[in-house]
Amino acid sequence: MSTKINEDSFLAAKKLDIYHITSLLPAMPYHEIADIGCGEGALSVPLGKLVYRGNVVSLDSNKKNLTITRRELKKARLTNVKATYIPDEPTLPLKDETLDGAMSAFPFQFFKKSEQILKDVNRCMKKGGWLSVIEWQPEFLEYGPVRKNRVQPAALREKIEKAGFKFYIRHDLSDMAYMMIFSK
Repeated sequence: MSTKINEDSFLAAKKLDIYHITSLLPAMPYHEIADIGCGEGALSVPLGKLVYRGNVVSLDSNKKNLTITRRELKKARLTNVKATYIPDEPTLPLKDETLDGAMSAFPFQFFKKSEQILKDVNRCMKKGGWLSVIEWQPEFLEYGPVRKNRVQPAALREKIEKAGFKFYIRHDLSDMAYMMIFSK
């Protein structure tokens, strides 16, 4: 079921400068990457182009989103991206240590068990892999979740470090969103 917050997060993902984001990622053309909570594929298409010799698995727990993502992938003629349903949140349908990287935009708005999903991402990540998370800027209030429901940068860092990752760097993407990158 779509909520106002989820709709705002979809809108926000589409307003972000995708090329700026992909330029900041420690991704290589041969990487295996997951787009966790892919929504309507706003990040899946550019990630697929970025890892043109690798693969992207776009994961979402909403089948309608995956249908839209598949349509976008077909339009872009990308064959290295697979849209996959998450049937049993927080367990991801991926094998252990298969990912070189993972990306998630606004996971704390989309998933009920986001902290457990982050732990499962760690299970799927190869040693030396990376995780990138985009979240709302605390000061940006034009739309999105109310301030008390936003994940403060220090809290985001703590939650992801608790899932087994090491903080690498923070980037302010715009007045609306920031991105943190972690390594395993």
